Amino acid sequence: MSGIGHLAPGFAAKSVTPQVPIWVLLLAGETNDILYFLFSSAGIESKAVITVMDFNQGVKYLTPGSNPWSHGLFMSMIWAMLAAAIAFLFYRDHRTSTVIGLVVFSHWLLDFLMHSNLPLFFDGSPLVGLGLENSGSGFLFMTVLDILLLAAGIAIYFRARKRTAKM
Repeated sequence: MSGIGHLAPGFAAKSVTPQVPIWVLLLAGETNDILYFLFSSAGIESKAVITVMDFNQGVKYLTPGSNPWSHGLFMSMIWAMLAAAIAFLFYRDHRTSTVIGLVVFSHWLLDFLMHSNLPLFFDGSPLVGLGLENSGSGFLFMTVLDILLLAAGIAIYFRARKRTAKM
């Protein structure tokens, strides 16, 4: 995903967790990328070097990155559970903490569509993902999906705000 599609679950989640500030939900959807930035800056994960990114060829890497700590399936589940636990400490509500954990985990689910290099566990474990970014048409599809997901998330958010304002 380009990043903007990861905001959609946060916008949509606001309708079922009105007590949570929208910025918390939006950050939850971007947790994996925030961790990737921190881990790659610290040298824990390697940065990918992209040579081509267009709708003819898709995304081509000069050097693919390794990101098991931020984007691996196992660690994504850990980050989601950790986020849910932290949310429970703040809100003391199982539903709210579950929703926040699911928003965090939604990042991995959306990346599964886009990438083909998501480790199941750590370095050396099998890589998974549909890899739609690897072709021009797949990359175009993912770009359109990104925009549609964001639009849907924002629409759900504003519809819920409008409904709440009427009460």
